[in-house]
Amino acid sequence: MASPPTSPTSFVRALFRLRVVRYALVGGIGIPINIVLLWFFHGLLHMPIVPAWICAFEPSSLINFYANQRFTYHEQTHVRGWDWPIRALKAQATSLTGLAVNVAAFSALLKLGIHYLPADAAGIVAAFAVNFVIANRFVFTAAHRHTDGSALGTAEFEGVA
Repeated sequence: MASPPTSPTSFVRALFRLRVVRYALVGGIGIPINIVLLWFFHGLLHMPIVPAWICAFEPSSLINFYANQRFTYHEQTHVRGWDWPIRALKAQATSLTGLAVNVAAFSALLKLGIHYLPADAAGIVAAFAVNFVIANRFVFTAAHRHTDGSALGTAEFEGVA
């Protein structure tokens, strides 16, 4: 068993070794991006709230995918060629699942009279756990290679003796 960190610096380093912490940090960066975009589209351009929310969601989702690939799952340097767009499409599918959770929370809070910006932030937080579990199991899985160089998915790899 690992010994507990002995200094604040070693504690922070230990935290950064946890993937969920790195994933949360990336998501934490995505929240203000999403909120600023929502304010821009709804508050400044006066778009209706739902289209403005969708326009804010998509860029922040793409930024989070890229940041997670580079920071949270940085050890997966093998991603090349078509692996990137396939992984991006998987990330988009995962984001849509999180989106359903987010929209449900966002809508419920708006109906309760909560201002749209905190309702948006709460919806993002509510979707975090769903997104992390799905992303960790579906999007950012290590692609192992056949001897001929073609990709072998994690599920297939686990079945190989």
